[in-house]
Amino acid sequence: MLFDNFSGKRNLFNKQNSKRAGFLTFSQLFSVYLYVIDKAILKKQFGISYLRPWQELVITRILELRDEGGKVLCILPTGSGKSLCFMYPIAVLERHSILVYPLLSLMNDQAKRLEKASIPFVLMKGGMTRDERNACFKRISEEKRIAIVTNPETLLAMEKRGELKLLSHPALLVIDEAHTAVTWGENFRPSYLELGRLVELLRADSTLAFTATADESITEGIIKHIFSGRIPYTVRDSSDRENIFYHSLKSLSKQKDIQKILAPPSSRPAVIFCRSRKETEYLAGLLNTGCYHAGLTSEERKERERWFLSSSDGVLVSTSAYGMGVDKKNIRTVIHTHLPESVPDFLQESGRGGRDGGRMDSWILWYDEECSPIKDIFTNGKCIRHSLLLHMGEENAEECLGCSACVHDGYRRAGEDEIMAWVKWHPGHTIKGAAKSITTPAFFSRWKNMKGWNGRETEMAIKTLVEEKHLHLFLSRLFCPLSSFMIESGKRSF
Repeated sequence: MLFDNFSGKRNLFNKQNSKRAGFLTFSQLFSVYLYVIDKAILKKQFGISYLRPWQELVITRILELRDEGGKVLCILPTGSGKSLCFMYPIAVLERHSILVYPLLSLMNDQAKRLEKASIPFVLMKGGMTRDERNACFKRISEEKRIAIVTNPETLLAMEKRGELKLLSHPALLVIDEAHTAVTWGENFRPSYLELGRLVELLRADSTLAFTATADESITEGIIKHIFSGRIPYTVRDSSDRENIFYHSLKSLSKQKDIQKILAPPSSRPAVIFCRSRKETEYLAGLLNTGCYHAGLTSEERKERERWFLSSSDGVLVSTSAYGMGVDKKNIRTVIHTHLPESVPDFLQESGRGGRDGGRMDSWILWYDEECSPIKDIFTNGKCIRHSLLLHMGEENAEECLGCSACVHDGYRRAGEDEIMAWVKWHPGHTIKGAAKSITTPAFFSRWKNMKGWNGRETEMAIKTLVEEKHLHLFLSRLFCPLSSFMIESGKRSF
């Protein structure tokens, strides 16, 4: 094989380790392809003249391994054009192919892509009547090639009704967003734990699993739940997204920092990820924008998806329900209002932005008391990008020019300059007394950026500045170090 199978060992193909044993250069790699991509089909059905290197690699391997009962795992970053890797084979192979997705919104998105590429398809989902299902089966039997877009629950229901045999022997069985077999299947989607058995029953020429982010544990879970422990041929690109700048910010007020970050028009469209539905609704109300979470009705979700997809400056406040459900390419900012719980989930969510290749800013806002298994990545002052990639098994990442630990981003936290300026000119107050004075109409009239701050959050901000030694506390009285910054005419100067 041209690539080593991924079996818990690091297996990244890039220019830094391309000369290591077991790897070939791209020129060597392409010189041994047995299958030649039909550029006329690329142009006619997909509107492109060429493939990216990884797309060509994956497509040729899929087509060449079919006669061997190919099992392929593709771990390619968000925005790399994964869907084309299986859509081109579907367009050239005879017989039907099955595409499995975790969300109805993703099924609908894929149906739109198939329609645009003039590839026949049927959408099979829960709640269909017998007549609707029979119409789908009839069309499947009549078409020379056709894609069946579905989900695990529908396949299991078809098995119970004795209908699954009507879909047996597909040319391709594709499981997209394959990481959900582990992250969801082992928690709240038990149907995903049945995928390995369904794969055996369907007996596809090739079984393909695609995901954007998979660390070692998720990769092992995919092999267990989808490939029944058999090691698939694995293609893995770096998880690095060079167009994303990662900012880690120990905030004084998350709400005020969000408003400050999103003030420039260039920061939008934007997505804000929150932990809970309640938080999304509160923050959306504060920002006078839309929220998105699993508690919305189907019609509400569709309406908000349509609004956000068509908006040039929209801000969507969401739980992780947004993560894979909506494909908007020009998102310029993604904000996490909390420390992420896992690197793969964070890369999935931050990867929602910048899919057009343009600059995208990923902000992680946190307070010191927050806990997370990966807190150190964002708080220890080391390169965020390298730490993320190291967690994903990539040791040879190139020099980082895109994180706040390595490159000063010039951002000043909301409220920091204003609070320090007040303490500088009004030393000797208690924390509570200073917070009370700072949140008066007289102060707001001069420092308009502080309007809306309340006493409690101002107290917390002052305590944080004291902990960071930006402010001094002597005999319970506040003082500002003379060396911290200079004030001229009420403004900070350097």
